[in-house]
Amino acid sequence: MTNVRILRLRDAVRLAVKKDLRTDPAQRGNIYSSDGKILATTIPVCDLYLDLYKGKDAPIHDTSYNKYIDTICLLLARAVPDKSAQYFRDKLDKERKKSNPGRCFLVRRGLSYSCWRAVCRIPGWSHGVVHQVDNRNVVRQVRAHIYGRLGENVIGMYDGFANKYTGLEGYYDSLLRGQDGIYICHRLTRGVWLADESPNNSPHIGDSVTIDSMSVQPKIDGTSIVAAMDTRYQDLAEAALRSSLEQYNALSGCAILMEVSTGYVLACSNLRFDTTTHRYEEVMYGNVAVSDHYEPGSTFKTVLMAAMLNDNSNKIDTAQRVLTGKKTYSSTSGTIDDGHGGGGMASVKEVLVHSSNVGMCELGWHYYGHRRDDLKNNVLKMFPYGNLHPDLNCSEGASWVNDVTPDRDFLNFCYGYSTMVNPLQVATFYNAIAGNGRMVKPLFCKAILHDGIEEPIAPIVLKDSVCSQRTCDLLKGMLLGVVDHGTGRILKSAQYGIAGKTGTSTIRYNRHGANEKLYNASFGGFFPADNPKYSCIVVIFRVPYRHGREAAAPVFKKIADCVVAMDKKMDCVKVKPTENCVKTPIFAKGNQQQVLKIHQLLGYNYPSADSNAYWVMQDSTGHHPYKPAKGVVPNCKGMTVKAAAK
Repeated sequence: MTNVRILRLRDAVRLAVKKDLRTDPAQRGNIYSSDGKILATTIPVCDLYLDLYKGKDAPIHDTSYNKYIDTICLLLARAVPDKSAQYFRDKLDKERKKSNPGRCFLVRRGLSYSCWRAVCRIPGWSHGVVHQVDNRNVVRQVRAHIYGRLGENVIGMYDGFANKYTGLEGYYDSLLRGQDGIYICHRLTRGVWLADESPNNSPHIGDSVTIDSMSVQPKIDGTSIVAAMDTRYQDLAEAALRSSLEQYNALSGCAILMEVSTGYVLACSNLRFDTTTHRYEEVMYGNVAVSDHYEPGSTFKTVLMAAMLNDNSNKIDTAQRVLTGKKTYSSTSGTIDDGHGGGGMASVKEVLVHSSNVGMCELGWHYYGHRRDDLKNNVLKMFPYGNLHPDLNCSEGASWVNDVTPDRDFLNFCYGYSTMVNPLQVATFYNAIAGNGRMVKPLFCKAILHDGIEEPIAPIVLKDSVCSQRTCDLLKGMLLGVVDHGTGRILKSAQYGIAGKTGTSTIRYNRHGANEKLYNASFGGFFPADNPKYSCIVVIFRVPYRHGREAAAPVFKKIADCVVAMDKKMDCVKVKPTENCVKTPIFAKGNQQQVLKIHQLLGYNYPSADSNAYWVMQDSTGHHPYKPAKGVVPNCKGMTVKAAAK
């Protein structure tokens, strides 16, 4: 049988089918931010194909082509910023000049629907725009992130190879995707099908029925969700983190901002160095906060100190003195060194404030030297080692504690090594200390939208109390001391108060046959210190510098400063005026009416020596009229440009 006869027979079979099932895709739900912005939505994009045939029945005549080609190219150039109008003109002219130009010539994929429609409306071009290619519509629905790559690992990306979403998109996929409608359709003409208007073809919402051995179900659009992410906080966290990563030439990093009482993750920036773009970006499966495990170093000393203080059998007094500096504990332990000079005796509080490795080992060796598993078990009860199972579709991996029986491993454990954790676990612990011991699960989704009404996701309490109130109060005092006069002094200028702990852990790797040292830098804490509302952790991986506070702590402070400035409900902040606090606005010279207006807006009294004066100036003795001498160029120093121009 010839190929022609086979094709005719196949067409005859198709025409014999009078009914078939057709799918009506459901609209995927949106993802909103907690501040009301759209983070992810579904938009139409189009592939522009043109029929450039030049025969007698050409869909685009030469007259229309020549008249509107420049208009078309300008439209395309505006829609595709990296391509010029001349690029599209050359591309189309080259194809048009061929003896047999393409009847389905691809001009550009992924154009916006508005651009595609604008091309369709150009006079004389509408018939030349191809609407279907290989029986597929050129218009398709795609997922768009309104804020570009901001917070992509939290929002979620589509993995085409695995045919699944990551992040919130993946975790809440069953809600977001809805249910495609399946209807029985009858053939009108070849390639044209109409839905059967039979009552049986419209099942009740949520039901599926079988008609003539064919399953029918209604279309149910996806449900929208509200992420805990605040776009303002996410943006500033990403900017601060990227700046530090670039400055220190690090490998990757993350910054997590949580609300203490609820566990809502208001910002979670995950940046890695992208070798293709040579920039720090959010990359597929690059959720640093959840997937990357590391030895935390000194930020874990807070956990160990909490475990020791909370053990009633120890009765540790924070004022008792222990050795710091350098010490060898046994023939197999090696020498433990604080690494920053100093030494001598220090109080238990100062051990944490100044991050003494030897001081932590002294406490561990003295109280747990003969019952090492007790310290390990106390930490396991307090720290969230088990998978947190965050509401994100991402790989969490396993955290662990090494065997602490050998002397060296036990001593390493006492100051933050011999254990593997992820940044989100450390953030959860510090959030619990800020919340007086109440540990809540980190939540990346805040609410589900049902018919426009928010159904909040309630906070999930993991542990009512990870430690006693006494232990929690002692730790808060120590962490505040870290910032006031310890390793975190770089944060001291914050008047609202920050409490937290610096951390630096050493990693060794072989490069060109030689062992080199790099460091993981971190800072975890909370603010305002007196009445914590937010907790935050910053971790930067593979920093080529010794002290973590130089890389991570400034990022923490930038985030905290901006959050406090933007949070209008921060009534818990009590800023105490300093001795040099300015009582009235300071200005040099200016228009008296404008100066008066500024004082009134700020609620200050304005003492005027001459209410009729146009210009006024201020010095150490107060406010005075300023009258430029006639015929002399006035001294404009201290004026604004606008005022000086007058």
